[in-house]
Amino acid sequence: MSNNNHSKINDKNPLGILAIDHLEFTCGTIETPTKDLFYKFGFSKTYENEELNAQLFSQGQVRFLLISDNNPTSHSTQYFKDHGEGVSKISFLVEDCAHAIKTAVARGAEMISDAKTVECDEGVFITATIKGFGDVVNEFIQRPNSHFRPGFKKIETDPKANPLAHRVARIDHLTNNVPKGEMEKWVQFYKDIYGMVETRYFDIKGAKTGLNSKVVQLENNAVIIPINEPEVENGKSQIQEFLDLHKGSGVQHIALTCGKILSTVPELIKRDISFLDIPSSYYEMIPERGIKVEEDLKDLEDAKLLVDGDAEGYLIQNFTQTYVGPLFFEFIQRKNNDGFGEGNFQALFDAIERDQVARGYLD
Repeated sequence: MSNNNHSKINDKNPLGILAIDHLEFTCGTIETPTKDLFYKFGFSKTYENEELNAQLFSQGQVRFLLISDNNPTSHSTQYFKDHGEGVSKISFLVEDCAHAIKTAVARGAEMISDAKTVECDEGVFITATIKGFGDVVNEFIQRPNSHFRPGFKKIETDPKANPLAHRVARIDHLTNNVPKGEMEKWVQFYKDIYGMVETRYFDIKGAKTGLNSKVVQLENNAVIIPINEPEVENGKSQIQEFLDLHKGSGVQHIALTCGKILSTVPELIKRDISFLDIPSSYYEMIPERGIKVEEDLKDLEDAKLLVDGDAEGYLIQNFTQTYVGPLFFEFIQRKNNDGFGEGNFQALFDAIERDQVARGYLD
C-alpha cells in the first residue's frame, strides 16, 4: 500500500480510487460517426495506437478511448459483437493498483486480470481488471501523469479539433441501466467492492411506464453512478427499450460538467447536436418552484436548458438524443446543488415517453 501521508486509501475509499481515468467506447470501425460526434462535442485526438486501432479523445479531465480492435478474442471486440457500440470498459485511476486489485478481490470482486506492470520510456504503468455490471469491465490503472498508456503515440496537434468556447471539465456521473430485479444487486456491488454509499432513490412514473433508480457514489464525489431498472419486467418502457437495443445492461448516459452551460449547449446546438425539446410552459413554472436563478429565464429558454434545485442552490442541465447506440449525453452545471435534476426527471421521462409513442414503440 502507498506510504504517502496524503493517501486516498481509507475506509470510505478502500480501493484508493482517484478519478474516472477514461471510458472505452468499442466500435466496428474507427471511422464511426461516434468519432465525428466527439469532434462536435469539442474533443481533440490526443493519443493513438495504430496496432490496436485505438484513438483517445480528450477535453478537460474527460477522456474517451475509441477502439475498433481487430483481435477477435479481445474484450472490446466481443463487447461490440454482443452489444454494438457502447462503453465496454470503465477505467479508474488508482493510487496503488496492486492494493486496488487485491482489496477488490478480498471484498468479493471477480478478477479478470491481476496487476500487470509495463515499463517504458514514459514511466511505469500498472493495470488490473475486474468484472463489472453486465459485460462492462472495470479497470484499475496506476500511471505517471505525463503519458496515457504504453504503445500510444501522443498527438501534439489535432488539425480536426474544434474546441468549444467553454469546454466541459469532467465526468459528473455515468448512469447504468440494468434489467428489472438487478438494481439492488449492483447497488450492493458498488457498496461492497468500492465502499460507495447510497445517496438517492427515485421512483419515476409516466403516463404509461416507470423506472426505479438508486444513486451510489464515493463520499468524495470522485465517482457517481446512478443505476436504473424498469418498473415492470418484460414490459415496454424507456429503460427496457435501452436493454433491448443494447442487448443487455450498459451505460445509458454520461453527464459532462460545464463551467458555462449557457454558452456550451447553444454552441452544441449550432453544431447540430439535438437536445431534449422543452415547452415554454416549463419556464413559467420555475419561480413557483422556489428556485432562485441568476440567469435570465428567457436566456435559459432560448438555450433549451432545464433547471432544478431549492432555496440553497440549483443546477442547469439538458440531455442529448441518443447518439452511440441507445446511449445519450447530459450536460450539467452545478451551482451549490449536488442533485440530479429530480424535479426534471418527470419532464425528461414524459418527453421520452411521448417520443416512444410517436415512434410507435408505445401504444
